Amino acid sequence: MNTFYKTALAGACLTMALSLTGVSSSALAGVTHASHTAFYELSIGRVDANSNIVDARGRMVAEWRLTCRGWTTNQRLIVSMAPGEGEPIASEVTMTSFESLDGKAYSFDSETKIGGETVELVRGKAKRPGPGLPGMARYSEPRGLVLDLPGNTVFPFEHTIEVLEAAARGERRAFSYYFDGSQPEISPMAANSLILGTSRKPEDGAQNTFGKLSDANWWLVRLAMFDGQAATSGNEAPEFEMTQLLQENGVVRRFEFDYGDFTLVAALVKIEEIARPKCG
Repeated sequence: MNTFYKTALAGACLTMALSLTGVSSSALAGVTHASHTAFYELSIGRVDANSNIVDARGRMVAEWRLTCRGWTTNQRLIVSMAPGEGEPIASEVTMTSFESLDGKAYSFDSETKIGGETVELVRGKAKRPGPGLPGMARYSEPRGLVLDLPGNTVFPFEHTIEVLEAAARGERRAFSYYFDGSQPEISPMAANSLILGTSRKPEDGAQNTFGKLSDANWWLVRLAMFDGQAATSGNEAPEFEMTQLLQENGVVRRFEFDYGDFTLVAALVKIEEIARPKCG
């Protein structure tokens, strides 16, 4: 299978997790995340003259549900990419995960298919004594794989909390190592988030007509992901880049996935709130 498509879809799988938020009790004290299901339409964005891809269409559904123990996620992305010559290639990414409220445990199960063929399948669990402490990820697929997680590793929910809290403090950058279970050969990845400008009002920009869940201020955030096994000098090219319109309640209005010679846009078209649990 073409390496380009493997890389593109692996990046798309990764970005689905980036809008998740809310992990430790200390973090939740500062940032409140909406438990919800979001529906996105995918389309081609910028296309350079030398791009191998000339069109793309698809959809993405992502559910983020708060339980009494943590956050569960269920996500699915389906996209068809059309090259300049030849038939379109259909791809699908599914992912489920769980992140405990105390930040000690994370589990993941994801599969990427391209043209009906599985190109990545990962399952496993990560554990650590607490947020900010070193830990370990053990994979059941690929069987027997073990990764050490340094102390500054963050899980998906925790990562967005970090970015939102940095933005609320008026900072312009947040850096950490990021782990969601995908692409273990380059994980944990080095995540560099740039907060572009100040907070925008709910009515600024498009896609703010989805009821109370979209009635929130937002920031424009640019994220670059680097190979965590090789990112040492600071001069490496990113494995993946994206921009998102990130609301203060964790809802993402819009993603733009940047693959160099073209971009893929995921625009919010519908959102449904999920009732928060009643925990004793």
